[in-house]
Amino acid sequence: MVEASIYFPIVIFTVFAMIYFGMVMFQDSILTFQVQKLAAMGGREAAYPGYEIFSDDGSLLSTAVDFKAESDFSQKVAGYYEGHSRHLYNEWRFDYSGEEQRLTGELESMLSQRSFLTGVESQCQVTIKNHVIGKVITVEASYGLKSPKFLEYVGVPMDLKLKSSVKQTASNPVDMVRNVELAADLADFLLERFGVKDQVDSFLKKVEDIKNKIL
Repeated sequence: MVEASIYFPIVIFTVFAMIYFGMVMFQDSILTFQVQKLAAMGGREAAYPGYEIFSDDGSLLSTAVDFKAESDFSQKVAGYYEGHSRHLYNEWRFDYSGEEQRLTGELESMLSQRSFLTGVESQCQVTIKNHVIGKVITVEASYGLKSPKFLEYVGVPMDLKLKSSVKQTASNPVDMVRNVELAADLADFLLERFGVKDQVDSFLKKVEDIKNKIL
């Protein structure tokens, strides 16, 4: 009885501590998954402007490759091209602040609805950087937890904070090729306009010959 009174509380304490830390690790994996999922969603929407119109029926929240079967997307396809046309040739100056706020709200909703442990507080931030060739979306989230009181006796902080951060590159290959071809055609037009195209072509050929000899 004396030995049981000593070891039994220690065993119970250890078992409960292991269960709790297992739950914390599971919550951390949930947080990482939600952040990665939103980064993929945000990257897809940033790469294809107007794509968010398909979110009404939950298609964007799904991890499926294809849209839901037997769905009528005729009106949504028209809306997608309408939103996409606003970005056409204006992508470099488009403001994504509204999209950042919407995606931040999506992540906050996902964390509140799909959490294993009740958190004290959660903080989310979505940032979209619009570069010339592509866009970069950064998703950061932190989830605060309140540890059980009995863990304080072994030095475990009462306030735990789980953090996750994902950076996703968003690029539309079709738009990039079109813009590159447009830039090349514009360069050729300007060279011909100023009458220096032959000189530039001759210079580029010499550079190509030198490169082939070196390599």
